[in-house]
Amino acid sequence: MSWHPRRLPSLGVVAFAAALCAASPTWADDATATPGTWQPAPYTLGQGLYFPGLGLRVGGYADVHLFDLDGSRTTSSLRDVSLFLTKDLGTRWQLFTEVATSRTVNVTGAEKEGGEAKVDVERLYADFHATPAVTLRLGKFLTPIGEWNLVHADPLTWTVSRPLSTSAAFARHATGAMAFGTTSVRGNDLDYWVFADDSKTLGIGEDADDAFTDYTGDRSPRNNFRHALGGRVLYHLAGDSLAVGASYVSYQLDAPRHDYQLTGIDFTWTTRYLELTGEAIYRTGASPLSSERGGFVEAGVPIAPRLYLIGRVERYHTSSPETTTVVRTEALNYRPIPGLVLKLEHRNGHGGDIVPGGWLASVSVLF
Repeated sequence: MSWHPRRLPSLGVVAFAAALCAASPTWADDATATPGTWQPAPYTLGQGLYFPGLGLRVGGYADVHLFDLDGSRTTSSLRDVSLFLTKDLGTRWQLFTEVATSRTVNVTGAEKEGGEAKVDVERLYADFHATPAVTLRLGKFLTPIGEWNLVHADPLTWTVSRPLSTSAAFARHATGAMAFGTTSVRGNDLDYWVFADDSKTLGIGEDADDAFTDYTGDRSPRNNFRHALGGRVLYHLAGDSLAVGASYVSYQLDAPRHDYQLTGIDFTWTTRYLELTGEAIYRTGASPLSSERGGFVEAGVPIAPRLYLIGRVERYHTSSPETTTVVRTEALNYRPIPGLVLKLEHRNGHGGDIVPGGWLASVSVLF
């Protein structure tokens, strides 16, 4: 029985887009296009539809969620539908966009309703591959804090729900400029990200970066950046079986409009029969309500071919509302074929109604 864990490859942000679109770019120049440019390469589920003559790849994912949580009726939801477009421009430039709709259909009991469908530009950026170790990115991208936020799409994560420490204290998206890449330090790879955000001036779309993202009611604070400056490093050790990361960002949120400083650490340790991951953050600021701290440790083990058992313990102290929440999660993750993921999860939360306990399930497909 082999173990095929979720990993964050080197050059993490690019790897995330590549994992979604399975892109091993063949740089194409539109000037050489022929009448057969719309002839696609052979398609495989989870790898996107690639048109070599155009240097264009079309992919995405969709997921349906079912949840039965304490204090609410059983509900199913077409949660997310995301479309990815990747376009190569010559040998150094690449354009990428992700357009997403969320909560397009809700079914509660026997009642069907339209839900609160939202269409958003999740990501829209241009990459310039300056050197093998440096890529420059301009536009809207995922904030490089911790591992989870860079691989957050449902088919790429172990569980239905998202740990609080990966969303509660900062904006999940940034708009501005970033430099990232991989260099060698003492014979090991060091991935790095350095970014500057000016969402106040450059914001693309109407972000709804809820602090509490997974079935936590409608009282979640919004964590949209006004501006931010920070970065992350990830160092690979022990033949790439261990990766240790650190993040720092200084920023101002749109509401409440305070200045914050956030420090984070994360790690991933992988063996043949175990993946152990963890993240922790600590946020400070001028306001007494600025302080937030917490983290999680998660273990995944294979119990049958393509079937994995996941356990997670997290603890988080929020400032608004001020409470400490402890959540224990047990989950099954089944991947019958590449690109298709089925999840079943039970969680037990203590310390308020930020994370209600109960059952969650999802079916997601990467196409």
